[in-house]
Amino acid sequence: MDADQMDQETAERLLGGGPVDPSAGPRPLVLLLSAVRAAPRPAELAGEGLAVQAFRSARRTPRGEVGRPAPG
Repeated sequence: MDADQMDQETAERLLGGGPVDPSAGPRPLVLLLSAVRAAPRPAELAGEGLAVQAFRSARRTPRGEVGRPAPG
């Protein structure tokens, strides 16, 4: 299969969420889809709690106030 051309059926099959057959499409795409579908390893989630907490904190801070010195 030409990497620049993929029929609709192949695209739907690759994006369908099931296991990816290594011969189903362009190798870089098959490798990418296999990687993103894999379960995370414990080390990859090590800082997840802190990242979620920082995200929530940033969302509560109104725009323009991040990094602004306190008045006084």
